[in-house]
Amino acid sequence: MPIKTEPSVICGPSRNRKNSSGGKVQLYGWDARTGSAHGPDELCLTNTGSQRLLEALKSVSGRSWFGAVSCAATGEPACRFFAVVHSLADCAAAMIYCDESKSGPAELIAVIPAGRRSRLRPEFAFEFVAFASFLGCIGPGADLPIHDMIVGAIAETDPSDALVFSISTGLWAIDLDHVLSRCVERIAIAMLLWLRET
Repeated sequence: MPIKTEPSVICGPSRNRKNSSGGKVQLYGWDARTGSAHGPDELCLTNTGSQRLLEALKSVSGRSWFGAVSCAATGEPACRFFAVVHSLADCAAAMIYCDESKSGPAELIAVIPAGRRSRLRPEFAFEFVAFASFLGCIGPGADLPIHDMIVGAIAETDPSDALVFSISTGLWAIDLDHVLSRCVERIAIAMLLWLRET
C-alpha cells in the first residue's frame, strides 16, 4: 500500500495551517477507482471558502446537517454537491453526493479533531470501513488496506494533529476529480472548525 512518507502541503504558505492545539491537519485517502491510498497531505485549517457551510453547521439544532454545497476550481463553473454531515462523540462523518445522484455517495469523509483523538473509539477504523463497504463504496479486497491505512495514520501521527480520512468511490467523472477534491477539502475543514466550537 503506497503511502507517502513526507506530507504534501495542499495549501500555500499560511500561518493558519496549524489547528487550535498546535498540530497540523493531515488528510489520508483511498481511491476506489485505482485501489490505492494517498497521504498524508497537509490541509490549511482556514475557513476560506467554507464560511457558509460552517455557518450552516453551527446553526443546526441537532447533530446532523443536509444541504447543497457548491464548489469550483479556478476558471471553471461551479459544481453542485449535496452533503450529509453527522457530528459524533469522537469525530464527524460526511457523505458527499453529486448533484441529482441516485447511485450513492461520490465521497465519504471522517474527520477527527486533535482535541477528540484521546477519546477516539478503538474500533473507529473498522466501523468506518464497514460503513463504506455496507454502502458499496469500496471494491472487493479493499477493506483491509483501508483499515490498515487508517490504523497506521492514527498510530504514526502526532496526537496534536487533526486527521481527515476520505474514500473516493469513483462515481464522479474522472476529469472533474479536482473539483470533488476541492469540495472534500472545504467540507472537511468546515467540519473540523464546527467540531472545535462544539
